[in-house]
Amino acid sequence: MLEITEQMVEVRMGKMNLNFYPELAKSFAIESVPCLLFFKNGEVVETVYAFHSVPYLYEKIKKIL
Repeated sequence: MLEITEQMVEVRMGKMNLNFYPELAKSFAIESVPCLLFFKNGEVVETVYAFHSVPYLYEKIKKIL
């Protein structure tokens, strides 16, 4: 879903396996995966755990931008 959404809007995205970065998961208080963190000016502005659908993600991204 994220790959499709990434093609729809111009936004930088990254992904990682938190099994290899447990301290990072702890520092962002990530409760479960998948997890999508939205950053603005270096700060987390929203955390999404249930992705629902491509249109849902698209609208979330547009709202943050």
